[in-house]
Amino acid sequence: MPRRFREDEEQRIRAALLDAGRSIMGQRGVRKTTIDDLARTAGISKGSFYRFFPGKEALALTVLAEWEREFHAELNRFFAREDPRSVGTMADVLHRVFLELFPRRVMETGVAALLDPEEIAWLATHADPEHREQMDRQDLRLFEHLQQFFTRAGLAPCIPEAEILAGLRLLFEAGMHAMQAPREGILTAEHHSSAFLHLIRGFVAEAFRQVARDAGLPDGGQS
Repeated sequence: MPRRFREDEEQRIRAALLDAGRSIMGQRGVRKTTIDDLARTAGISKGSFYRFFPGKEALALTVLAEWEREFHAELNRFFAREDPRSVGTMADVLHRVFLELFPRRVMETGVAALLDPEEIAWLATHADPEHREQMDRQDLRLFEHLQQFFTRAGLAPCIPEAEILAGLRLLFEAGMHAMQAPREGILTAEHHSSAFLHLIRGFVAEAFRQVARDAGLPDGGQS
């Protein structure tokens, strides 16, 4: 029977596993990472890994949730410097969030591979139902976090919340592709950036309507 870890050992090992998840999966992604890789880096056995997480997918989602909380704090600081007042100006601000703030944060934290849309899609397919719901809840928290900024700009949702969440996911994927666009060629990074701005403007114009600034949101989020 394996020995029980002391409480301080459990805290240390869990922190080491999170560090391993960030460093290894952040560079390789989830698919190319094995539990052996994670356990070895954390200094524990493969069997001990399962005493902390049921699989690498659960560890990846925990790392993503932690990254998300830190990114929300960065969003707060970013929007504190902005004052969008319309659909157009909110779209411009979101464009900067996706193509300036987000990629800078990704590079600073070294988790680019883990946030790749293909990796996110793989996680959604291979995670168990509970962890898939966790991914949806993470997106919901992001929308709830952004909602206060839409309200401050005088914008209220006029389509169902689930459609807004799905739209934000699609914008995230489009933004990742725009970030990776080549700088030279017929279709340059500048073309992708401009096209991405048009996508954001269209989505915000369809999903939100202008109301009084700082007004409360209608019940249900629909017109």
